[in-house]
Amino acid sequence: MPVAHEEDTARHPERAVADEVGLPEGDPQVRRDRRLGDRIIGGLVGAVLIAAVVGVLGLRGGDELDPMFEPTDVATALPVGEAAEGAGATGDVAGVPVGFPQSVDGAVSAMMTYGNAADAALFRTPQERAQIADRIFTDEGHAASGLTDQAAAEAQDRLGADALTGCAYEFGAYKVASVGSSDAAQVPFWVVVSTWAPCLAGAGGAQDASDVDIRWTQRTSTLRWDGRDWRVEATVSSDDRVPVPAEPDDVAVTFEERARLVGKGWTLPADATEEVAPDFWSGGTR
Repeated sequence: MPVAHEEDTARHPERAVADEVGLPEGDPQVRRDRRLGDRIIGGLVGAVLIAAVVGVLGLRGGDELDPMFEPTDVATALPVGEAAEGAGATGDVAGVPVGFPQSVDGAVSAMMTYGNAADAALFRTPQERAQIADRIFTDEGHAASGLTDQAAAEAQDRLGADALTGCAYEFGAYKVASVGSSDAAQVPFWVVVSTWAPCLAGAGGAQDASDVDIRWTQRTSTLRWDGRDWRVEATVSSDDRVPVPAEPDDVAVTFEERARLVGKGWTLPADATEEVAPDFWSGGTR
């Protein structure tokens, strides 16, 4: 979930042999006039960097809808999964839930949690930012994440130290693209998962959508098990080749509309909802 902020390495396990589902390759998103640009970026701090540090790691996407999505006029109900931001965590580091189960659901929950944690870390102290990064990323993931003190300074300068940031996964959906396992029990050692959700960036004290930049964003992350928890190895974020609701500034998309927009193979998170909580924009529910 988005968070309103207040001022203020493990080595990889040996790569698994697994059956794989192919990863995605490649209608433009309708955007509001006041949006700050559209691009594919590498790194898990995409929602904030797109809005706050325009041009960082920026690559323009294509004109076609990503094939991960299969919109349909005859939607069937999406299943509700067990994964959600924070679900299954057994501890925390600098306030970030950690210690997720070694399961596909655990990896998906970790991906949602760590995605928003990386965004939020831009508005934490340098010491907290380092603690968070060391726990949620592999070495390669950290290097590619864009989570640096310079990026944090630029984000805070643009949005303020009390910014509202993050993706509201409860209004989106997720799709597991690939799973790797090295034993007969099929315990996963790496998971590739895509999420589709509204990602927010705005100054603190937002009262409604008019005060916030909202981007319907797809994030595809590879997570690897390090022996005690999942870590993010790579992430690509895009707000260019993704479906958007009829009312892009309304995050409360119905389950039926989500099913029509994303198509088969997607799953609603365990905390999926169609209603915006009264304190959603202030970050009080995060």
